[in-house]
Amino acid sequence: MFEFQRQHPIAAISRAFGLIRGNLITIFVFLIVGARSESFPFLTWIGGGFALLVIIGILDWWRFLFKVEDGELHIKRGIFVRKNLYLTRDRVQVIDISSGVIQRLFGLVKVDIQTAGSTSRAALIEAVPQSTAQHIKLLLSKNGENGTEDETQESIEKEGQTFGLPGKDLLIAASTSGRFGIALSILGTLFSQIEPLIRESDLFEQLFGMLPSQTDGFMIAAIIVLFIVVAWLISFFSTLFMYGDFKVEVREDELVISRGIFEKKRITVPYKRIQALYVTEGIIRQPLGFCSIYIDSAGYGDEKGSGSIVLFPLLHHSKVHSLLQNLVPHYNVHTPGLKPPKRAIRRYIIRSAFFLTLITSILYWPLGLTNWIWLIPVISVWWGWQKYKDAAIGWDSENVIIRNRVLSKKTAIIKRDRIQDSSVSSSWIQRFRNLCTTEVHVASGDHGSSFNIQDIERGDGATYLEEMRKERYKSEEKEPATQLEFSLTLPAWSENQ
Repeated sequence: MFEFQRQHPIAAISRAFGLIRGNLITIFVFLIVGARSESFPFLTWIGGGFALLVIIGILDWWRFLFKVEDGELHIKRGIFVRKNLYLTRDRVQVIDISSGVIQRLFGLVKVDIQTAGSTSRAALIEAVPQSTAQHIKLLLSKNGENGTEDETQESIEKEGQTFGLPGKDLLIAASTSGRFGIALSILGTLFSQIEPLIRESDLFEQLFGMLPSQTDGFMIAAIIVLFIVVAWLISFFSTLFMYGDFKVEVREDELVISRGIFEKKRITVPYKRIQALYVTEGIIRQPLGFCSIYIDSAGYGDEKGSGSIVLFPLLHHSKVHSLLQNLVPHYNVHTPGLKPPKRAIRRYIIRSAFFLTLITSILYWPLGLTNWIWLIPVISVWWGWQKYKDAAIGWDSENVIIRNRVLSKKTAIIKRDRIQDSSVSSSWIQRFRNLCTTEVHVASGDHGSSFNIQDIERGDGATYLEEMRKERYKSEEKEPATQLEFSLTLPAWSENQ
């Protein structure tokens, strides 16, 4: 490991696929535009484009060299501009070893090395044998500085208690996944692009002729149902493959989360890097009594730069208390809390219903819409009331708990010593109503994360801000953080409620 070495040659193919995936939208647009033009050498350009990406992948693999020496990872890469990356053992926060489909076919793994810098993903070695990956992890581990190789290896491989996702819950998670909306929007976009091609082709006329006679309304309804079914199937199977074989392993200083059927992903989250924990109850899952748990980590960044990690994709509401006690007991807390005053109900409803009612009113007469369209403003009024009902904030000497709702109901637990900054703001309308908005920011991934509650009493906001200004909590000064009259207990899954 003290001499420069290359990755397995399959890394070239993996890199080419990565480039294709990263330029998928461009390629798709190219396909649509090229297929419509009779003079454009469509197939030549597409074939040439894919060949170019493969050549770039091969050159990138050839120029990628790495070694670990004296606790420092040195990577050389770059086709035209040579880049040297040095990562010392002290800067490394997380080393994840995972395997995608391509790596698994050849018995390889990829090593993802992350730091807490401006971009948390510092280095990615895409294809090396498992033994090489473990050796890299061993040499860059902080334990490797003083311990013997055997002791460090034993520390890395030491397993703790493991919690898995039952098959029944996995099926429920896949059936109620929020990916349905994303899949539906993608299908709609694709259909809008290829619909002219389908309509102009002979295939469309042949298929249309095979169908029994029907009205235009029936055809529209059938297409909508078809879209919904296909979108649901995409959402179902993508969630099934993503969270299949889900496990959370509890170790002394960290959590190890692994998931995936085809692409195995393994995330190591040190307890000290967790900035916040939140529980989401989706609009489909909440009536069924299910929720999901996420954590925000300062040392982890995925491809999107987000620090949010799924701690548990689905579990019943009644099991949240016991699961948190086993996984992250320091986040299994309850505090007294308060809600926005009743005079804030009107603001919650106006925010939710005003624009929908306005748009419905503008379109109703010109388009001759049915009266059923007025259900949309009625539902938005109910939604605003629901958002008011769920909004709450509470704090004690160690924690801040904020509960709100956009579509899903979200309850966030933030340690006070992890808060980057807190703010209280009031618009001129809020000042007239003596209300304010409170917001909390934490470090998470590359861009941070925030939680807020709107339209609480200005006096409560001032009290909260004064509490946050105090110096870090000291055990000998432990006392209730506020003298306010609280009306509920947070979080909502408290056994006291």
